[in-house]
Amino acid sequence: MKKDFWNDRVVVITGATSGIGKALYEELAKVPCELVLVARRATEITEPKNKHEGAIIHRVACDLADPTSVLDATEWIQKKVSKVDVLFNNAGITAHGRFDSLSMDVYRKTFATNFFGPIQFIRGLLSLLLAAKGNIVTTSTVSALYGVPGRAAYSASKSALHAALESLRIENLESGLGVSLVCVPYTDTALRTSGLDASGGVLSEAPAKGKRKSAKEVAHVLMSVAKDKEARLVTFNLSGKFLEWMRFFSPKFLEKILYKKLYEDFKPH
Repeated sequence: MKKDFWNDRVVVITGATSGIGKALYEELAKVPCELVLVARRATEITEPKNKHEGAIIHRVACDLADPTSVLDATEWIQKKVSKVDVLFNNAGITAHGRFDSLSMDVYRKTFATNFFGPIQFIRGLLSLLLAAKGNIVTTSTVSALYGVPGRAAYSASKSALHAALESLRIENLESGLGVSLVCVPYTDTALRTSGLDASGGVLSEAPAKGKRKSAKEVAHVLMSVAKDKEARLVTFNLSGKFLEWMRFFSPKFLEKILYKKLYEDFKPH
C-alpha cells in the first residue's frame, strides 16, 4: 500500500477508541501525517507500537450525542489545525428491537449519535474540509439502504445521514469536496455489545453469524475510498451489492429474504 498520499495530511477520525476507528488510527500512525482522534473516552487512546516519528497525534474528547460536546470539539480542532484533508466519520451506535417495542427514547438516542451529532460535527469542520478540498468518508451500513427488520431506529438514522450527506455532495460539486458513504459488512467490533436494546438498555448480543471482516480489513477499504473523490456509495461484499440492487429491481423479493434471514431478530415474544 502506497503511503505517499497520506504524507502531511490532516486526518480526523471519530470513534477512534476501538473497532474500525482504532484500526484506522493504527494504520495511519505509521506515516508522517497529523491525526485528530475523536472519541468519548479519548484519554484511553494509547500510543501505537509502530508510530512514525513524523506522525502528530491529537486526542479530543467528544460525545456526539451531546451538542455542547460537539461544539467544544470542533472549536478546538478549528484552532489546532488549518485544514482537514480527510474526515473519517466513523462513530456510531446500533439499536435492536421490533418497531412496536422500540421506545421513543431509543429513536432519539440513536439519531443523536448517528445523525444529529455527525451532521453538527461535519458542519463545524466544513470550512477546514473545503480549504483542503478534502474528503468525508462515512462508515455506514447496508441497513441504511432499506428498512431492516429489528433495526428500525438504526436503519432510519443511517438512511437519514445518507440523504443529508448526498445533499452536501451535490451542493459542493464544484468545490472539490468529496463525500463517500461506505456500507461495511459484518465486522469484528464491539457494536453489538455497546448499542441499545428496545428499552434503551445496553445491548448484549452474540456476534453476527457467518464470516466477519476484521476492523483492519475495513480500515484499508476506507483508506482506499478516501483517495477517490469520485467514490459515492460503496458496498464491498456480495450481500451489500445484492441489497443495493434488489431494493430497486425487486423490493418484494428482497423483503421476503430479509424476513426469513432475520426472523429470529424480530419475531414476536
